[in-house]
Amino acid sequence: MRTSFLITIIGSLFALIQFPLTPLQAMDYSLELDPLPYRAVRQKMGYQSATPAQGEVNMLVIPISFSDFSCASLPYGCEGTLHDIERAFFGEAEDTTWESVKTFYQESSFNQLHFSGMVTPWFTPSITAVQLSNNPSGGVNANVMFPAVNWFKESFPQLVANFDSDQDGFLDAVYLVYSVDSQPEHEAFGSGKDVFWAFTAYVGGTPNVQNPHVFHYCWSSYDFMYMDGYYDRDDQGRLLRDPVTDKPVFYPWLNQDQTMKVDAHVYIHEVGHLLGLFDYYSYDQDEGDWGALGGVDMMDYNVGDHNPYSKALLGWSSPTVIEDSIALQLAPYATTGASLLISPSFQQTLMDEYLIIEYYTPESLFEADSIDAFAGRYPKTFSIPGIRIYHVDSRVAASSYVNGRKTFNAFVTSIPEGSTLAYDIAHSNTASRSLNPNHRLIHLLESSGQNSFKHQGYAINSTLFQTGMVLNQYPMNSGVNLPFIITIGTMNHDGVQLTIQKLV
Repeated sequence: MRTSFLITIIGSLFALIQFPLTPLQAMDYSLELDPLPYRAVRQKMGYQSATPAQGEVNMLVIPISFSDFSCASLPYGCEGTLHDIERAFFGEAEDTTWESVKTFYQESSFNQLHFSGMVTPWFTPSITAVQLSNNPSGGVNANVMFPAVNWFKESFPQLVANFDSDQDGFLDAVYLVYSVDSQPEHEAFGSGKDVFWAFTAYVGGTPNVQNPHVFHYCWSSYDFMYMDGYYDRDDQGRLLRDPVTDKPVFYPWLNQDQTMKVDAHVYIHEVGHLLGLFDYYSYDQDEGDWGALGGVDMMDYNVGDHNPYSKALLGWSSPTVIEDSIALQLAPYATTGASLLISPSFQQTLMDEYLIIEYYTPESLFEADSIDAFAGRYPKTFSIPGIRIYHVDSRVAASSYVNGRKTFNAFVTSIPEGSTLAYDIAHSNTASRSLNPNHRLIHLLESSGQNSFKHQGYAINSTLFQTGMVLNQYPMNSGVNLPFIITIGTMNHDGVQLTIQKLV
């Protein structure tokens, strides 16, 4: 529990700290000068490829129709479902409940990433859905993905090169949408039905520019398109249940013609993995681990937008590095991408430990999820303005293997050419995957100074820092206190005034 760093500010504190007000315009940090670029680190971790995060990028979407659970049996049949898949991935925002994959990433990237591509006709694999669920050998890769991609290459040979825009020998982005419900209930699926969920898989392989291979792909059910809506409740807010199944009564959002509206939240999240982002929820929650972002991030519970750390990794925005005392106005993050980076001693790389500060406003990609809970049950994004402060620890660990065991050597800020050591981002938002299980890759601080997330809490409006609050000498994982006092001043539509005092 950390409470000492947070105090309530009195009005006279502003009189004690006086610096010229400096509106932020130019960005001080440059990805081009980073001595330890994120993608280079990922390559050292075994990720040979990633979907390009800038420019015109073609995505290959292959709908999968199993012979025993055919697209013909879906609510809108083969043709109607195919049309909805096209809208979910490449439609306009008004074609969906919120955003398509294309429109989300265009807005999230500040018009730097433009997805287009192709939704192919339905492909039917030789394996049935029930066989896939009960067949541990080969799995999706051998039985569905490779046959589907090979079919595409044979059917559309003239188009294959269009899907390797960076010419790294791998297809930029492959997404398989299958015709089985997510988590199917039919008893024939047996214990292996978890294969019918949403995930991103990494295949690896040797690059081939003449015949691009698949390095990674996404796999999701058609029904994720229709999971947004609301649960029926009584006057006391209690869920109403179906008298036959005893399940809560759920109503998807409907179009005027009473067809289900198309939603792309889940597909957008999975595409984040193709771009190179990790999950920010914990895989160990069943063992009592906690989610360090409180649910409210696109790479956490599929809601809102990507945070400034993620966007900096992808090159969409750059934080301004604060190294000395300053008073400034920070513009809204949602519309400008503006953020601050404060470190005890910044090493000119995002692969470091620091705080990132943004001015959150419930607009742009955050607005819809601040009003209605995605799928009727997911945590909402904040409905009020405020300051979000993230503790990022993405230091890179150099390790060696001694008698077959991986041994940590040191944290590094560069990778010498020809080094035989192993290099990894040391920490994760999953405890069992962190070098130190008490440290997180990215942690959203709470204005209370407590950590309600450890008790399975979600981020709520009171999580945000507000006018009159102070963050004082925050303790870093490296063992030092951040030598800054951060005071939050007035905020309006144009920005928030911050006073940052460096202690000497």
